[in-house]
Amino acid sequence: MAGIKGGVTDVYQKILAHDADALLDKMNGISFVVDPDRQDAITRGTLSNDDFDGEMDDASYHIESIEEKGLPIDPINAYNHMAIYLRWCMEHDLMGEEFLKEYGEVAKQVKADPASVDLREFIQNELDGCLFFVLFDQRGRAFAGNYYGGGDSPYYPADVDDNALRFFGPERYHSNEFQDEAYLFIPFDEDYYQAMAKVIEERFTNWQGQDFDEDTLEPSELAEALMEYLDCECTYFPSMKDDDPIMSAYSYAKRESVKEGFVPVLIKADDETLLECLVMNADPKNDADIYEFDLKTVTEYRKKMLSTSFKDGKAVLQELTGQRKEEAEDDDMDWDEEILGEMEGGYENNRFSCYWDSDTDMTYPLILAKIPVKNPWEIFAYLPFGNWNDCPDTPQLMAAAKYWFEQHGAVPVAMSHDELEFLLPVPVPKEKAVDSVVELYSFCPDVIDQGPEDATVGALADVLRQSTVWYLWWD
Repeated sequence: MAGIKGGVTDVYQKILAHDADALLDKMNGISFVVDPDRQDAITRGTLSNDDFDGEMDDASYHIESIEEKGLPIDPINAYNHMAIYLRWCMEHDLMGEEFLKEYGEVAKQVKADPASVDLREFIQNELDGCLFFVLFDQRGRAFAGNYYGGGDSPYYPADVDDNALRFFGPERYHSNEFQDEAYLFIPFDEDYYQAMAKVIEERFTNWQGQDFDEDTLEPSELAEALMEYLDCECTYFPSMKDDDPIMSAYSYAKRESVKEGFVPVLIKADDETLLECLVMNADPKNDADIYEFDLKTVTEYRKKMLSTSFKDGKAVLQELTGQRKEEAEDDDMDWDEEILGEMEGGYENNRFSCYWDSDTDMTYPLILAKIPVKNPWEIFAYLPFGNWNDCPDTPQLMAAAKYWFEQHGAVPVAMSHDELEFLLPVPVPKEKAVDSVVELYSFCPDVIDQGPEDATVGALADVLRQSTVWYLWWD
């Protein structure tokens, strides 16, 4: 995959340039974040030392960036993230026998009193400024090969950049202040270590328990057709037990999207009805098999949708709300009592649902598409999945999504042919929750009408006020 421009991740693209090129060449515009050959907790016992005889990291690359850009920081900062990783491995007993023979006392001192040892100087003076796979034991080498050395998702250098984004905030992180090297400016203190240690721990836990559906390691004909239809950079994910690689890849893509100019979206890969809906809207005169759509016609449809003005989102939702009230009246339902109800019985929802298979407790095969548009609501020009039953058409989808982005920062993240999930930076305030759900209900009545018997606007509002994920579903 193409590397992030600047930042610690870009440094590793220099180190692993040939690997990234090979990955991009696997398929035309398609990459695989989850490499079937990556070593996991199951295969690690079969590895020999020869499998990990290379370099993980070299501070000279980071120092070169400091010098070339004239960054006003001490060059020792180039070792910060390396020292954090080394300390975590020492504390979790992942160091190799040879390393412990030579530096066992250092490891003991780090575990007893980490503040007493500056591992940056240790790496600089004792390890020639580098981290090597052979420093670790069998399990440590396998984990490092998976997380630090592969370039896939999850990926330690990318997590370091993500941490810098959280630390400085989007505005400062993406400004010219750090010249794309924000990770070098984070103070090297216990807070930095604990923040990254939490992330590394999550990645390690996922790695130990991860499993894949071998039948989905390669994309199906349908998945390939869907990626051909999208005609943009796509990453395919097989079915897996833990969605950590998926969500980490989405997080990395979201960070780089600010400068690269795209909106990342997770799409159910083996959803034939989705492809049918997309072709139905973008290539309506197509009488052939849905796999034989005319990409030129599809492209023209996208241009038209992106250049055509659409109604104000609030006006669209108000109009739909009027329709829902009329439907309730026709069905002899009391709007206030039976539709609105009380705000109670809610729960927190911060996890996506549409890509999970409840029968297997694994994810469905997924596509992470980098839709080449500027604004999140514009993705529906590429993904016009509606215009059937109560599912809104493309202009309505774009209008509502624009309104929700401007009101709440809501961004469409995951979808299938009948599901759409938004991610918000923070939950909707309690005082706005009912009004927000009335709008959601007007836009997607099935989220309540097809829900539990006691489903009401108020009950859903009690969910929204606690949640950063909105789930919409049309029957």
